[in-house]
Amino acid sequence: RFRRLRATRGRPLSSFLSFAGRMLRCKQVTGSSFCLWSVVVLSWFVLGTDGFYERGSNVISLKDQKQFKEQVLNSNFLWVVEFYREGCGYCQLLTPEWEKVAENLKHMVHIGAVDVERHRDLAANHADPSNPIQGVPTIKLYIPTKKKGKPEVVIYQGERKASAIISFITARMPNYVQLLKEKDGSHERFLNDTSKPKVVYLTDKSSTPTVFKALSAEYKDKVIIGEVRKSEWGVFAMYGPDALPTLLQMVQNEEGKIAAMFAYDFTKTNGKSFTKISNFIWDAERDWKKLRKKAAEKKKEGGGGGGDKKKESQPP
Repeated sequence: RFRRLRATRGRPLSSFLSFAGRMLRCKQVTGSSFCLWSVVVLSWFVLGTDGFYERGSNVISLKDQKQFKEQVLNSNFLWVVEFYREGCGYCQLLTPEWEKVAENLKHMVHIGAVDVERHRDLAANHADPSNPIQGVPTIKLYIPTKKKGKPEVVIYQGERKASAIISFITARMPNYVQLLKEKDGSHERFLNDTSKPKVVYLTDKSSTPTVFKALSAEYKDKVIIGEVRKSEWGVFAMYGPDALPTLLQMVQNEEGKIAAMFAYDFTKTNGKSFTKISNFIWDAERDWKKLRKKAAEKKKEGGGGGGDKKKESQPP
């Protein structure tokens, strides 16, 4: 049976299913204990072909230095990577919890995994030379810094439960949201900045929500996301929101001044999801680009007309 198992590896799915059917009928021949052993072997077969986190998983498998550099080291997002080995019992226990973490933080934090046996070069060189992998599972956070490609690496040593891991991770997410105040002039600078499209988030909470930390990473250097808290009443009252939270798209005219504000609808289905809010911000960026393009074309046409008149006034 072991020879037959090895022979099925790499064959079409039909061959595997035929073999699986024969194995699962073994109870009629050899008894329940051998049938249970067969199920274990089949589980090993399935995991052995693709690893713990492959098809259909929200966990991103990291396999080489190039992928690690492009996706992890150069990211604006927080990455959290598990270093594991398939034959490790503690790693197997962590697997369902790691899947829960990836599902709960989908789009907001990138959750990865490295098989230390299959990808030994990456396990040995993962941008943390002072803390080599000495045991598995090991969980490391890669927190973006001002130096591109040089994230801060933090080792997680807490409880191996999804809730505990999520709490630790979200507290260390990078936050590029601009907190807008009157006294320090940050709100005035926000209004006067015409270099990028702008949205402003109004809230009565004392901290930036996880989803907006993630959105600020997604739109870093593309869209300015401002936050006004109710405690900052002087600025908050200028917007006069009917309900909280409120997200406003700041629509600028051709001179760069605020001409209108469009509100996002948090009451719609999945209104607080990363994807829905991201679509709203993406629309704001698209509208801003269209307006800038239109203004540039208008300026070019005006300049061209002025040049023609000047040419006509010259003597022959």
